[in-house]
Amino acid sequence: MSHPPIERDMLTANEVREITGVPVSTLHDWASKRERGLDAPGPHHMRLSVRHRRWARQDVYTWLESARV
Repeated sequence: MSHPPIERDMLTANEVREITGVPVSTLHDWASKRERGLDAPGPHHMRLSVRHRRWARQDVYTWLESARV
């Protein structure tokens, strides 16, 4: 069985901003808080290196759905 390349499922902060409208600086602030063990809103992310974070496309859409009122 063939799987699509993972790059298509991994989003940069700019791509998450395009989907959610949340500023890149806010996404990184939320991610930084989570990395320090603090509670923060927003979709979960993955820390690939000291300078690179990525968000799984499905996590972004799941977070958006959970934010509906």
